[in-house]
Amino acid sequence: MANTDLIILGMIFLMPSHGYQLKKNIRESFGNPYFKLNNNVLYPTLARFEQEGFIEGKTVAGGNTSKKVYHITEKGKEKLLEMVAEPVEPDIDGFDFSVHAVFFDLIPKERRVKIIKPLYENKLQMHKESLKKKEKYGDAILPISFAVLEYGIEGLERELEFYNKLMEME
Repeated sequence: MANTDLIILGMIFLMPSHGYQLKKNIRESFGNPYFKLNNNVLYPTLARFEQEGFIEGKTVAGGNTSKKVYHITEKGKEKLLEMVAEPVEPDIDGFDFSVHAVFFDLIPKERRVKIIKPLYENKLQMHKESLKKKEKYGDAILPISFAVLEYGIEGLERELEFYNKLMEME
């Protein structure tokens, strides 16, 4: 389950926006077809953030309508950094990790490494197990099943490479 609070607060940090623009920016930035931010989640979250002092909404007149543009506060920036630095549980598609990773530039390297290391170790273990299966059962696996196994191994190798890169970056 994606951390909606992190996505909304992080996007406001990157670009102050009104509700509709925020939804559009999130859709364009994250591009996950399974993550849909509906108004029943967005607007109560914005109201809660405003009440908690994480964001400030300023009404801006424009044409026939006025819009409330949200800006992050110092308290909101502190909350954002806290959320980015929270550990991430492994998930099937890696979306939760991607949400955190988008904002990794905001936290120090050592905190970033602390978040990534357990995920890296989990993927490394999966990779080792997959290689053992390939070696042990490779000749007995049906061709399509073998192709799926190899595809999974290649995916794990790409993820490990990506995690390494993120841990090494300054």
